[in-house]
Amino acid sequence: MKVCKVGPTVSQAAKWITGIVLAHLLVNIAHGRAHREMSVGLPPSGSVFVVVVVLIFPLIAMALVWTVHKRIGLILLSLSMFGSFLFGLYHHFLAVGPDYVHSQLASTWGIMFVSTAYLLLITEATGTYIGVHFLRKAKERSEGLKR
Repeated sequence: MKVCKVGPTVSQAAKWITGIVLAHLLVNIAHGRAHREMSVGLPPSGSVFVVVVVLIFPLIAMALVWTVHKRIGLILLSLSMFGSFLFGLYHHFLAVGPDYVHSQLASTWGIMFVSTAYLLLITEATGTYIGVHFLRKAKERSEGLKR
């Protein structure tokens, strides 16, 4: 007698991506709050980049990996997280300005700002790695099927 599974199985990639995207979103919410409390603004182009690339694209990527469009989701995740990583690295750690971590006051919100800037860097590097890792695994699997 053949046992039939009910419903599709959940892939490892979808689980990992959901975890990192939700962690990234939570850190972004905390970081955004610190930005507002400390009146550290971004120029309009920076704000658009943050909303689209840093916030919306990872969420779309997360949704796509749960569908038949997993590859597109993995590509979008990898690119958006890498773009977010570069943006944060530049604005928080390289360019001296209001967003620079070393110019923040030693206050509750200053500590929140700095710690979430580091956490963003970590979640974005991890998200980039996860996206690329599962893209490679998918490519290896498809090449294995062709043989």
